[in-house]
Amino acid sequence: MMASCMDANPAMTPDAMMELIAQCPPGPWPNGWGTWDNTIEAHQRLVDQFIDNLKPSHATYSQERGIVIAGGGLKYFPSVWVNVNLLRHFGCTLPIQLWYLGDGEMDPYMKRLLAPLGVECVDAREVEKEHPCRILCGWELKLFATLHSPFAQVLFLDADNGVVCDPTYLFECDEYKRHGAVFWPDYACWTLKPGVWRIFGMPDMAEPEVAEHERAFESGQYLIDKRRCDRELRLSLLYAEHSDFTFQHVYGDKECFHLGWRRLGSEYAMPSAGPGWNVHTIVQYDFRGQILFQHRCQDKWRFGGNRFNDSLANEQFCFDLVHSLASMWSGVLWRNEQPTSNEQSLIESIQGKKAIYRRVGYDERVLQFDGDRMIGEGAAECERCWHVNQVDSGMVLTLSRVDRPTCHLRQRDPQTWTGQWLEYERMPIELVFLDT
Repeated sequence: MMASCMDANPAMTPDAMMELIAQCPPGPWPNGWGTWDNTIEAHQRLVDQFIDNLKPSHATYSQERGIVIAGGGLKYFPSVWVNVNLLRHFGCTLPIQLWYLGDGEMDPYMKRLLAPLGVECVDAREVEKEHPCRILCGWELKLFATLHSPFAQVLFLDADNGVVCDPTYLFECDEYKRHGAVFWPDYACWTLKPGVWRIFGMPDMAEPEVAEHERAFESGQYLIDKRRCDRELRLSLLYAEHSDFTFQHVYGDKECFHLGWRRLGSEYAMPSAGPGWNVHTIVQYDFRGQILFQHRCQDKWRFGGNRFNDSLANEQFCFDLVHSLASMWSGVLWRNEQPTSNEQSLIESIQGKKAIYRRVGYDERVLQFDGDRMIGEGAAECERCWHVNQVDSGMVLTLSRVDRPTCHLRQRDPQTWTGQWLEYERMPIELVFLDT
């Protein structure tokens, strides 16, 4: 019988807990699991073992410097659009990668919108096949993308974090060159308490006179030279991979970096100016005390409803960017707003036809593919619309709800398309077009 997280109990030895953590898919764990003494000791030992085996990296990088952004889907894509356009508007020529989690966050049309801005979109789910990650759901993506991006030196930006000038000069700052890493401070209320440092096996940091002066991290932006800080970054990712434990004691990815650097006794640079606050936005400064980042964390860009704040730099320009995106993109994933000629040819060959829609092992029915890319006969909640997108060298036929895809199908033969549902039962799908 496969071990279960619910087998955990506070009487287990730390070694037994370590074995259970290694064997089980993450969570859900019993109530209180993250605070048990054996759980805490097990994670301390996991970190100790990781450090003991943490050898210098021989990684090579295809590009020297670049910007990494994480985000996709309706929630983050408008912010990505503003972020990237601001970078290019201010003359930043650094290569940019946008990392996302699977085709539920990004589609070919969205990639086409970003391509003229020099943005490469990277599916972390594909990278994960070669570099497994225990938990990769949200905040963990930031560390994963930073580590596995092709850039030796990475400036990471949250999707909703806009610059007020070209940030490329940060790579030349003396503080960065001295330490190989720059992190920005968070508000004093986020300062880690001594007990947190003890939980993560750092008693020296838990001394009150040390802990109270140790500024928390705000990771809406950071700058890392991976050649110099590979060990620290990999340890930080380990903390994030165990977010089912780590995030019970610290808030998100930001303190994973903090823990990783301090656990290895490594230094980093941090601007002396603390973060400002402007209505809904964290304001961060460079080493000269000049505003550089506006992290719009409590009013992310969206199609309607953002609060205009003329005390923020570039506010009207940002609103105009959101408006321009809304004119090109509906906000619905896999709805191809502007088909290419190849895509349009396939659309015209399908519209008006009927097909047998077979949910293998469940049921089948006839679907009518109407000309407005809606399903006529046979429509149901999960099969309302149909869309065509070219992915790499092949075409993908998507059946969708009103707001998100249900399944992606690829052509097996002239009459048949196959795939599987993206959620719920994830059953195989066969779509066989009927001769008319």
